[in-house]
Amino acid sequence: MIQLVASTRSREYPVFLSEGLLDETGRLWCSLGNRDKVVVIADDNVAALHLARLAESLAAAGVKVNAVKVRPGEKTKSLENAALLYTRLFDLKTRRQDAVCALGGGVVGDLAGFVASTYMRGVKLIQIPTSLLSQVDSSIGGKVGVNIPEAKNYVGAFYQPHMVVTDPDLLTTLPRRELVEGLAEVVKYCLLTGDDFFSNFEASYEEFLSLNMAYVEPVVRRCIEYKLRIVSEDERDFGRRAVLNLGHTVGHGIEAAGAYKAYSHGRAVALGLLAAVRLSTKVFGLPDRYSERLQSLLLSLGLPVRLEEVRPRDVLAAMASDKKSDDLSANMVLLKTLGEPVTNCDVDASLVKDQVERLAEGD
Repeated sequence: MIQLVASTRSREYPVFLSEGLLDETGRLWCSLGNRDKVVVIADDNVAALHLARLAESLAAAGVKVNAVKVRPGEKTKSLENAALLYTRLFDLKTRRQDAVCALGGGVVGDLAGFVASTYMRGVKLIQIPTSLLSQVDSSIGGKVGVNIPEAKNYVGAFYQPHMVVTDPDLLTTLPRRELVEGLAEVVKYCLLTGDDFFSNFEASYEEFLSLNMAYVEPVVRRCIEYKLRIVSEDERDFGRRAVLNLGHTVGHGIEAAGAYKAYSHGRAVALGLLAAVRLSTKVFGLPDRYSERLQSLLLSLGLPVRLEEVRPRDVLAAMASDKKSDDLSANMVLLKTLGEPVTNCDVDASLVKDQVERLAEGD
């Protein structure tokens, strides 16, 4: 078992990583001095697959367990559902010494984390990510929140979990499409970490797609380690943490332009990464071979390299109204080279427009 340590100004907590760890959750939680009640929040699909094992592990360790199920899907991440969960926690007599456990992917992690951060001004939080995206990214770092009708993640908080249990075995229950979409975030970390990680993944991605755990676990670990290092430097996203937005400026614009229906987060980020690397060639002289290699890798993974389901002008309009952007150039993350991201790049709006249109041309 691997134990990593997340060290932030607000809290230090362990991130456990190993195959089969779901069955060890109760022991791990109690090893940290916790024995009070745990309320597990999971969507119906994840609950059917994993809830019984988790509940058995917690109960075997002497922890009282309750479970609350929510519907799958992005629409569940709302203030209305948060309010329903507050009521359920109250009815279950949940107190500040108790814990909320998010068992699921990014939606449940964000929703349950937001509820934990605000119920009784904060109860303990356990994150057990079951999707690839949540294992390598969203379950760590403390960003939690819900959507409003106008936009995603506009209501939220920074609230670090008290424990993260990452079990790569859970990835074997994912639909192939969801696994592939999570790989967009893995590719992002490859680009951020450096050419060695990118080249290794480029040469061995088939091992990941086949879920060879001897390869999956080290890749997941390296992504987690990079994010933990960045978050320890900038917990509340005032500076260095912005590097994690590589590919997300254009990616979020694509999501919004499609009303969060045409493109999932992973597919949109894949296109955003391609645009960011191509812009890096224009702005910093990054060799063309990197955009060519990235495009080839995305195609091999089954991720899109062409913008087909939304119009470029709608993407550009959405980017200009994003909560993190005052104009097309604000908060753009580019690469001097692999492993050397640069934040807040002053990119000419015409260059951004050209690259979004190039995505639609499939060049």
